[in-house]
Amino acid sequence: MSLGMTPQASFSNLRVLEPLVHGVASSANLQITKEVKHGGLGVITAAIFLSGEMAGSGVLALPAAMIGTGGWLGLMLILLFTANAGFSGTRLGLCWIMLEERYEEFRGEVRDPYPAIAEKAVGRWGRIASVVAISLTLYGGGCVFIVLIAQLLGSLIGSAGFQLSLCVWMVIVAICLTPLTWMGTPKDFWPIAVGALITTCLACLLVIITCVLDGTQIEEKVFPTPTYDGTFKAFGSIMFAFAGASTFPTIQADMKDRSKFNISALMAMGVLFAIYFPMAAACYFSLGDQVTDNIVLAMSDGWQRITVEIMLLLHLITAYPIITNPPAQFFEQMLNIPSDFNWQRCAF
Repeated sequence: MSLGMTPQASFSNLRVLEPLVHGVASSANLQITKEVKHGGLGVITAAIFLSGEMAGSGVLALPAAMIGTGGWLGLMLILLFTANAGFSGTRLGLCWIMLEERYEEFRGEVRDPYPAIAEKAVGRWGRIASVVAISLTLYGGGCVFIVLIAQLLGSLIGSAGFQLSLCVWMVIVAICLTPLTWMGTPKDFWPIAVGALITTCLACLLVIITCVLDGTQIEEKVFPTPTYDGTFKAFGSIMFAFAGASTFPTIQADMKDRSKFNISALMAMGVLFAIYFPMAAACYFSLGDQVTDNIVLAMSDGWQRITVEIMLLLHLITAYPIITNPPAQFFEQMLNIPSDFNWQRCAF
């Protein structure tokens, strides 16, 4: 070797270039300790968590998003964002596997997986930026959920003659939702994720059936031509419907076999596509320009609309502890609150 480098040294220097792919042992013979926890999430349960958390109020705006795109372009955007969300989810999953391979402290229970990934990627500022961003996103989303639940409750109970202001309903809802946040990690409340997904599916099914039946009574349907403004608005609405990556590492960290998170992410995106695509296509092509920003408002009055409102209410209630769980775990760790159920968690 004229450069003074032995073959062994040259090969050793190239080890850092080897991709760390789950299921393939690295040349350094790093062994991933599979943290199989009692009651940890399986592949299907994790997929239900992901799809149940993401398939929320954003789906109600998809039919209206089709107006500015002429329909077909909007459907292509849904397909594009499905693939994008699935790819992003699998990359996040592989990032966590890389951390487990390289750092032993991440092979056990971890309550701040997303900030940990950010810190190891870019440094301390990455952890701080991710904690701030995730906290604002998820706690902000939790506040929106409280407002929506209060509005739905006020509407449903108000029809029975019991009237309260929105502010009072918000206080009542916040108090009632608080006990749901006392559960520790996703594996402790997996039935809630099942409820969130089932209620969304039932609500969307009823919306589609009602809109298709209402569409048969429209003599002339109008489908506006695509516009740049409408396309950009549709882009934002569809992107919002796929928001939820902030919770991905938290759910992966609670799996029995974290290396299978990629499968769960792809399954979840398949479920979302099966909900979003028919919802957008059937409602838009049935009602045309008569779709509204909230498709429930375009439904005719009757038991179907009331049932949909109840299903959406149940979804918001069950999804609330899912979206607020990641930042809650961050701050519990910062405050040294034990991971098991205790009074400190309830007080926090």
